[in-house]
Amino acid sequence: MTRKFIAMVPARAGSQGLRDKNIRPLAGKPLMAHSIRPALECRMIDQTFINSDSDTYLEIGKAAGAMTYRRPDHLGQSDTTMQAVVAEFIETRRREGDEFDAVLVLYPTYPFRTPELLEDLLRYYLDNPDCHSVIGLKQPDTHPFLCAKRETDGSIKTFVEYDGNKYYRRQDYPECFELTSWAMVISADHVDMLNAHMMSPETVGYAVPDTVRIVDIDTEIDFYFAEFLMEKNYL
Repeated sequence: MTRKFIAMVPARAGSQGLRDKNIRPLAGKPLMAHSIRPALECRMIDQTFINSDSDTYLEIGKAAGAMTYRRPDHLGQSDTTMQAVVAEFIETRRREGDEFDAVLVLYPTYPFRTPELLEDLLRYYLDNPDCHSVIGLKQPDTHPFLCAKRETDGSIKTFVEYDGNKYYRRQDYPECFELTSWAMVISADHVDMLNAHMMSPETVGYAVPDTVRIVDIDTEIDFYFAEFLMEKNYL
């Protein structure tokens, strides 16, 4: 059975960390354009939307090739969850007669994706027909065994209980993954069953290939790093 996918790039205007980062130029293009482009070029995606509370952002997204969706102002707050944004988007689009099975959510702060990677992610979703969502996973920068809780008296305790003598070498650590917003696929019929992290017991994880550079731009240093990777063609 043919499934219809639409992509949605959520770009709120009121960034508290790095002002207007979603439209800041990266390698000559607005940051959000780096998420719009691979979605437009992915053969499995029927429509690509920019979802924003800013008319300026919508115009920039439109110039990059995306269709525009003006979210309600109350969904443009710093504490607005992505679940609320996606649920409202799905409900409104369906009420206006747009039929689709799932939404591919592409945060604009992750500039390094390819149409082929997006297609692989969507095929993974199709291989799990009972799932409510697919969440991207990556190898963590720091294993949970190396995280600690610090008490008020300065004493520390490992954040995760484990045998420190048995698991002394990093090579012996059990495999674990870090949740990432690099990309996620949301079932349109089950969005109301997801929590604020876009997850339910029926969520499955897609392991992003180790060869993929996952850079989440939130600071000036992140921007410089992304520019460096592009200049050196390390992607």
